[in-house]
Amino acid sequence: MVKVALFCQIVLLVYHQLTTNFDFFSLNGARNYSVKEKLAEAGSNFVLMALAPIGFAFHVHALMFYGVIYYFLLFAAELIIWWVPYFTVPVGSWRGIYNFLLSCATSNFEAGDTLTHWTAVHERLHGGTMTILPLRQGRPVPNLEHMILHAWTFITAMVTAVAWRGV
Repeated sequence: MVKVALFCQIVLLVYHQLTTNFDFFSLNGARNYSVKEKLAEAGSNFVLMALAPIGFAFHVHALMFYGVIYYFLLFAAELIIWWVPYFTVPVGSWRGIYNFLLSCATSNFEAGDTLTHWTAVHERLHGGTMTILPLRQGRPVPNLEHMILHAWTFITAMVTAVAWRGV
């Protein structure tokens, strides 16, 4: 199972790097990222996503355990960024809690409403990309690129946890 986990981790890493760094429009919005945005997205995620495969490849237990935690946190962040605003518009005190979680998930701690900012960023970066979901006026819609990413992140999280239990 360790080999299956390693395979899933490497595929996730490669998929993320390819869709971040290369223009596959209309699958992705890589053409809309500034050089600074692309370097930050690709660089930070490369480091975070590379640690678990290193751990599983060389049986470094601390990095293997990191992977168990990391992939579930990554999936949670993906849900917060993409799926919560697609299905609902947080209001009241929930909006404040959601904005805090969204700020943490996106590393955006600018003043103002984080969801409003994310909606504008989403439209700039991902507007016009391929989606199989119905559009929702004024809300971020997970595009096909990210739906594939989120499904693979969940699979990787589950397989990594199962592999860890068998170590």
